[in-house]
Amino acid sequence: MVRVRRKFDHFMIVRQIGEGGMSRVFEAEDETLGRRVALKILNRNYGRDETRVEQFRQEALITANVNHPNVIKLYSVGNDQGYFYIAMELAAGGTLEHKIRQLGVIPEHDALTIGREVAEGLRAAQQLGLIHRDVKPANILFTETGAAKVVDFGLALFVERGPDSSGEIWATPYYVAPEKVLDNREDYRSDIFSLGATLYHALTGQPPHKADTNNIEQLRMIKCRRVALEDSGKRFAPRTIHVVNRMVAFRPQERCANYDETVDELRLAEGLLSQGYSARLNSRRMRWGIGVAAALLIAFSVGWLIQFVSGKKAADITANAETSRSDLAGDGVTLQAGGKRTVAERFLAAREIMLKERQFSEGRHQFERLIETDDVRQPTLNWARFNAAVCAIITGKKDDAAKHLRAMGGDTGSGSSLVTAELAGFFKKIGTLMGIGLGLGKALDELGYATNDEAILGYLIHGLAEWHHGNALLGAREMSFFKEHVSEVRSLSTTASLDWVSLYSRIVEMYEKEMALAMTLEEPGRQTTLTECRETLTRLRQTRDKLTNSTSLKKTLEKWEIQVKRDMTRLFMEQKQQDMVLDKERLQRELSQWTEIIATLPALIDGYDYSRITEMLKDMRFESAEVQSALDGKRYLYAQTQAFLAQLFNDILSTGYEGRFIRREGSSMEGKMTAASLENVEITTERGVVKLPLDSMSPQSLLDAAQSFASQSTDSQDYYQRQERMAAFARVAGLGSFSATVAAQLMEENRSFRSRWMKVQ
Repeated sequence: MVRVRRKFDHFMIVRQIGEGGMSRVFEAEDETLGRRVALKILNRNYGRDETRVEQFRQEALITANVNHPNVIKLYSVGNDQGYFYIAMELAAGGTLEHKIRQLGVIPEHDALTIGREVAEGLRAAQQLGLIHRDVKPANILFTETGAAKVVDFGLALFVERGPDSSGEIWATPYYVAPEKVLDNREDYRSDIFSLGATLYHALTGQPPHKADTNNIEQLRMIKCRRVALEDSGKRFAPRTIHVVNRMVAFRPQERCANYDETVDELRLAEGLLSQGYSARLNSRRMRWGIGVAAALLIAFSVGWLIQFVSGKKAADITANAETSRSDLAGDGVTLQAGGKRTVAERFLAAREIMLKERQFSEGRHQFERLIETDDVRQPTLNWARFNAAVCAIITGKKDDAAKHLRAMGGDTGSGSSLVTAELAGFFKKIGTLMGIGLGLGKALDELGYATNDEAILGYLIHGLAEWHHGNALLGAREMSFFKEHVSEVRSLSTTASLDWVSLYSRIVEMYEKEMALAMTLEEPGRQTTLTECRETLTRLRQTRDKLTNSTSLKKTLEKWEIQVKRDMTRLFMEQKQQDMVLDKERLQRELSQWTEIIATLPALIDGYDYSRITEMLKDMRFESAEVQSALDGKRYLYAQTQAFLAQLFNDILSTGYEGRFIRREGSSMEGKMTAASLENVEITTERGVVKLPLDSMSPQSLLDAAQSFASQSTDSQDYYQRQERMAAFARVAGLGSFSATVAAQLMEENRSFRSRWMKVQ
């Protein structure tokens, strides 16, 4: 339990407004700056736990770094009475959890708006490398104007720090992402799931998973069940179903790729709903039209399918007849489709598909069919395996490529008269080096293949493996080496049979542009300034955008980007920590100055003349946002007070005010006030005209007169303006109860006044 005195540090606690597992939240008045705040105080039991206290401090630091209208703003942190506390922006509109409990379900359009605003706040945090880790209805607050704000980053973790090693499931079971429970891993897409689950709850009145347990095994079973909004039994617009289902997809890669996409999807669903598309789609006429169109489409499809099948059968019969005639011709070999070709012809055709047409998937298919043929002899069999491996590497089939290369090493064809000892050694070496995991990471000078015969192809296939699946820079060097030395095969060979080796240069030509780019790249070192980080990130992204072929090089650049982002986050946090220290020192210094200024204000007041105060405050500026906000509040109060007096004087001069007037010393008189200024008032009584100093009149008498004039106003805007000025004058004149009463009523009726009055709270 949290038990504190109402006077807590420089705050006066008003009431409790929330409670969590680690803390309680109070509405309080900051007596130094004269504003209302949300004061989160850590429970005493947790206050003794250094880990929990550090987590609480971390929340303060993280929240202070995120400056966004949809994230609760943090003001200050501190200790008092043995408790650690955080003072935050007060969002007086309650929580989404409370709204769901109160309304049952949230209207579809409102839920989409809330989701979009929260996603925008989470996006701002994610741009600093942060994930929230506990997105739920209780952590979504509303301002008095209805804007949604996300709060409680106490569970936040830097994305670059890797998975949480605590072994604890801190997030709320209803909304926690499946991957956190199943694999203890998470990223910002886990927050997207939790936000989607929150919207599901808001729209249907029930959470997507009824997980009233923190038991890991039970949670794993529950979280394996996929969620679909349409299964809730309630009707929603198609686009709403689409976006919520994407957000709560079981696999992270099936969800929205990032927050930009999430915000765009929610905005689109929100916009379509506003335009009434869903209502039109649900209309009886539209449903009837769709049904007729669907029936016509099905009828057309069935007819086309019958015609296609009939035509295909006829074509097959004709093709089979032609094939039979060719076989009976006695030629033995035919190049017609469906006929028989020699192994050599099939091999050359497959190589043509691979090298000339660059259809690597089809080439791999052709070579693998050739490998399965019983009458393929060595070395043709191993060259088929080699080419199948090349195609598999290029098409991303790493395991298939290794399988073919492993087979080469186990069956070198050394018993064949067509396989030389050198060639058998090459096959053996390829199988040994690349049969397991493609032999990634082998430096160029470690390969040692000959450059004057077929073995030079070893540099090519190692380079392709590195380029697509390993170190793209190493792959570029190995493929470049092959291209530079392939001419040696022709010049040193005594036969023309090895000219075919040079044909493989066509593969290298596919990558030459990007290889040249890769050869110029250097891994970025440790960044020392934020400017340097931004410039490096821009350069890496521009390079990555130019790539079309190398998945490996893209991954390398992405890895470097993460490294630079980590440096950027580190530098940013270091800068923020320095700024917070400086801000705290500046705040303390300016608070001291402000306290002195407040103490001098009464001496500047001359009766009801506040002009010297407004003149002094007019050009004053503070660097601390908190003190500047307090200054703005004072300016507003005194400006409204002066406007109140000017308007009152004008009303009295125009029509006069008849009533009972109470003087400051307690005496009173009745009559009609016919003139007033900062110096004097004139009151007509039965005995004649009495001229009195304005300062002799009590503030309540002036307010009574102002209320009388306001009650006669028929213009609502003029009426609200008069009420606002009365509230300000009463506050300045020391009539706090009167001021609070007028302001409270006015805040319920006038939203614009509410935002202005918050400056002085």
